Amino acid sequence: MAAYGFQPLRHLSGGEIRTSEYTIAIDYSTEIFSGDPVKIVAAGTLEVAAAGNVILGVFQGVSYVKSDGEVVFSKYWPGAVSGATDVVALVIDDPMVTYKVHDDAVSDFLTAADLGTSGDHVAGSGSTATGLSGYMLDTSGCSAAQAGWKVVRKLALPDNDYGSAAGSQVQMEVTLNESFFGQFTAGI
Repeated sequence: MAAYGFQPLRHLSGGEIRTSEYTIAIDYSTEIFSGDPVKIVAAGTLEVAAAGNVILGVFQGVSYVKSDGEVVFSKYWPGAVSGATDVVALVIDDPMVTYKVHDDAVSDFLTAADLGTSGDHVAGSGSTATGLSGYMLDTSGCSAAQAGWKVVRKLALPDNDYGSAAGSQVQMEVTLNESFFGQFTAGI
């Protein structure tokens, strides 16, 4: 199964999973896919979050008006839409939401010993056909040190066994650990 980024799973308090509205600079040329971790920058706009950044939340889609007046609703931001106006990005920014995500299955595979550890995300290729992210959790870096995501559990899904061979991706539940809305994170 291909990676799909960070997909919302549940709310830890039993509440509803909701999105908040943010904006993307029309000249921001990087694609943002549904399931990509995003950050807010000093200009007040969204950008893709790199490993080690404080994470605002997870991108879910965008709407904007093209220069010819066409209104576009999309699961992904195509990057630098010349003449676009009314850009509204939807982001799950609640740190109480958990997500399902694949491990990166590169060399260190998710094991039972990784539960409760933290790890950063690693980029993968998003799909313009589906609008879905290609981001995964970098399980080779999972440790007790603070990082972007905390591993909650391995999901109870068919054929979702702890990895043992290259290409064996485990799907897991994670929670945002380095949240913009967290208690101890620095400002932008």
